[in-house]
Amino acid sequence: MKSIWTTMLLGVAIALPHHARAADTSEGALYAVNAAALAAAITHCTARHGELQQGSPGAACFVRARGILGTFGLKQRSTEVAARCKDPAQFNTCLTPEIARMTHALNQEFAKSGI
Repeated sequence: MKSIWTTMLLGVAIALPHHARAADTSEGALYAVNAAALAAAITHCTARHGELQQGSPGAACFVRARGILGTFGLKQRSTEVAARCKDPAQFNTCLTPEIARMTHALNQEFAKSGI
C-alpha cells in the first residue's frame, strides 16, 4: 500500500510542473496581482499604524485600503500582465517589474487617500 501512495505522489510531482509550464499565464497573473495588492495594503497600514489587530488604527486603515483595492481594477491589471507575460518560461522574470509598477501605483493611491 505504501508503494502505491509513493508511486501516486511521484506521478503527481512529475505531472504538476509539466501542467504548470503548459498552463496559461492568466491564473498566475491573477494570483500574483491580488497577492501583491493585499501585501501592499498590509505593509502600508502596518508601517503607518502598527499591527493589524481588531479595532486598531491599522485594522481601520486596512479596511479602507481594501476599498481602494476594490476600485483599482485588479482583474483588468492581471489580464494586462498575463497578456504581456505570455511565455510561461519567462513568466516570473516578466512578472517582477509588472508587480513593482502596480505596487508603486497602489502606494500612491494609498498616500493620496490619506490612509
